[in-house]
Amino acid sequence: MTRLHASLLGPFACHTQVGQALVFPTRKVEALLAYLVASPSRRETRDRLAGLLWDDMAESRARANLRQALSRLRHALPPAVRDGLIIGAREVVVEPQAFEVDLETFERRVADGTPETLERALAQYRGPFLEGMADCGDAYEAWLLAQRCRLEEQRQQLMRRLLDHYVITGAIDPGIQLALRLLADDPLDEGVLRVLMRLYLYQDRIGAALAQYRRFGERLADELGATPAPQTERLRQELLALLPGDATDLAWESDDLPERPEVIAAAAAARRWRRGEPSGLPALAVLALEPAEEGLRHLGEGLAEDIATELGRFRELEVIAPASALAYRHSGASRERIGRELGVDYLLDGRLRGFGEGLRLTARLLATEGGRQVWAERYDCRRDELFAVQDEIVAQLVGRLVGRIEDDRLTRTRRIPPRDWQAYDLWLRGWHALRHPDLPAIQEARRCFRQALARDPRFARAYVGLALAHLDEWACYAWQHWVFLQDEALALGRQAVALDEHDHRAHCMLGLAELYARRYEAADRELTLALALNPNDADVLAHASFALALIGDPERGVEAARKALRLAPYRPEWYAGMAGIAFFSARRYGEAIDTLASAPQAFCNTPAFLAAAHAHLGQLEQGRHHRDTVYRHYRYQLARGTFPAHIGCLEWLAALDPYRRDADAEHYLEGLRRAGFD
Repeated sequence: MTRLHASLLGPFACHTQVGQALVFPTRKVEALLAYLVASPSRRETRDRLAGLLWDDMAESRARANLRQALSRLRHALPPAVRDGLIIGAREVVVEPQAFEVDLETFERRVADGTPETLERALAQYRGPFLEGMADCGDAYEAWLLAQRCRLEEQRQQLMRRLLDHYVITGAIDPGIQLALRLLADDPLDEGVLRVLMRLYLYQDRIGAALAQYRRFGERLADELGATPAPQTERLRQELLALLPGDATDLAWESDDLPERPEVIAAAAAARRWRRGEPSGLPALAVLALEPAEEGLRHLGEGLAEDIATELGRFRELEVIAPASALAYRHSGASRERIGRELGVDYLLDGRLRGFGEGLRLTARLLATEGGRQVWAERYDCRRDELFAVQDEIVAQLVGRLVGRIEDDRLTRTRRIPPRDWQAYDLWLRGWHALRHPDLPAIQEARRCFRQALARDPRFARAYVGLALAHLDEWACYAWQHWVFLQDEALALGRQAVALDEHDHRAHCMLGLAELYARRYEAADRELTLALALNPNDADVLAHASFALALIGDPERGVEAARKALRLAPYRPEWYAGMAGIAFFSARRYGEAIDTLASAPQAFCNTPAFLAAAHAHLGQLEQGRHHRDTVYRHYRYQLARGTFPAHIGCLEWLAALDPYRRDADAEHYLEGLRRAGFD
């Protein structure tokens, strides 16, 4: 049977499969069809329909009007679909296969609750339910109002769920766009206002944050005669403290970029694109172990990440970034859908339950095609035996997915576990805190890592955590990379590597510190070792992508960038910022622009690379906004005293990303000059 497409979200519309719009003779015929296809059962009694649309008429006349409306509706449908409308003596039925209804798709996507389905559901919401449908009787109006309220509540909830997802994954610009939409719906939502102000702070867009605060305060005073809450006022003071003392006017500069309204769609397109680049290797995602109690949540997430990290050491596998897999921890979607969205062949999931000082961990491996169970096991252990359980799970999975791996190879690649269970638990808490892009979370992470080291001074991962906390704070709140952290970063990286030579993240952090100390050969050596120890760690791949480009090997950087973007479909913006540098350095300007479109201000110099890429393509006008944004950051830094007052903008940009080869540096500077930088 041919299907029709009925649109109920926004103005009513009905189209054939080839897009031809159907025309109905009267508004009540439209209203009748809309009600029938909106019903979950697609079935209604004639008495109910007559009373709904002609409640102001006598019963006999209402029935006659319904009979005529049904006849006209049937006649308006294409012949191939008419049999899908069954008009009985007591009931009217619409066959499910006769109509595809956007409302059903919307509610199914909301129920699935994955980031991808929520984004699609939000894009599908064209407006209020049956917008413009009027003059159909009081009973019909009451039904319309109830449906609109219900669906609007669903829309608000899905936007808040998406906002939480963007904040946790570090997708700052998508979070800003969604927070602005929520505030447009409810300008007095102070919680969303604070989220928006912090997201602006993350991008050093202090003027935009203060402008939002000012508009909110004025409206709050006008409508409620109230003032902002103390926590909102404290955030405002935090912003004001970051303003350059003699450059207050800079706060109100325009900071709009042309990509911003489309960042959510751009990120979704990039996910689909990268998902279509299969490697030919078995691909796996490790979902968070579901805790039986809230107090075990950080442990369930941390164990899943540790298992994924250990599996990632085997280049015979591809392992999705743990943070991307965590995006599904509250989803009701099927394992098959999750696997399809992540682009994997297998999923590992499980449950975690505590009893006294012990733990019960159940794990199972599923093939995403059909949901077939490949392997399952239950482990009862003491908490300090979890590391041995992790090793057993890794050995079982590797053996099943890529064949027998020699025992000595499994042993050689393992990181050294902590000697103290509490140190490991503190490290997990700190690692969990680092997922939240705000200063209090970074400070909490640093506190946990230091406490872990107090219990176990030889715990290498805690040193890596401290290095990452420093990186997060400087890259995200001082809006630099590692320019002023050389000594501290080198010390932390060297300490971690000395304690555990198999910790790939330690080698990565040391490699980045060596890069900014201009010791390029040492940086190359450490980054190469990090990638050899774990070829699947998306964070390391993303860091290596731009670092290898600066070292003088942009093609290796491009390879690392593409793999990082594929393994981390849900990722913080800095992934795109670093990968974009690799693509630009390899003269792949189109790919650089497409990648950076989802995060046009990942770093203070990301707009500079966008402007330079457009300039090399001869697209000077497209780069103008990016150039202006870079100058705003540059003037902020000078006014703050971050750089010497005499430094020029080009010199400042060159200091942020120190190319090893003169030809690469000149290629970057030439693009900037063409884009209009002085």
